[in-house]
Amino acid sequence: GHAADILTRSDISVDIGPTRHGITRGQTIYFFDPSGNRNEVFSGGYSYYPDNPTRTWDAEQVGKGIFYYERQLNDAFLSVVT
Repeated sequence: GHAADILTRSDISVDIGPTRHGITRGQTIYFFDPSGNRNEVFSGGYSYYPDNPTRTWDAEQVGKGIFYYERQLNDAFLSVVT
C-alpha cells in the first residue's frame, strides 16, 4: 500500500511486507530505520461489534496468525530483536 510506496521513494529497504496479520486482519509492513531498529506500519484490522463471534488461535496457527498470506513464520524475522 501507501507505506510501501513511501518507503520505496525514500530508498528504505522493506524487511517484510506489505502483508496482513491474520489475528487482527490489519495490513502491515516492516522496515529498519537508520539506527537498525525494526519498525512496523500497521493499519486497519477488525472492527469491533458486540455480536462478532469469538475467534480462537492456537500454537498450530501462529504462522497464519502473524503472517496471514505467507501462513508460516519467517526465521529471519524471529531472529531480530530491537
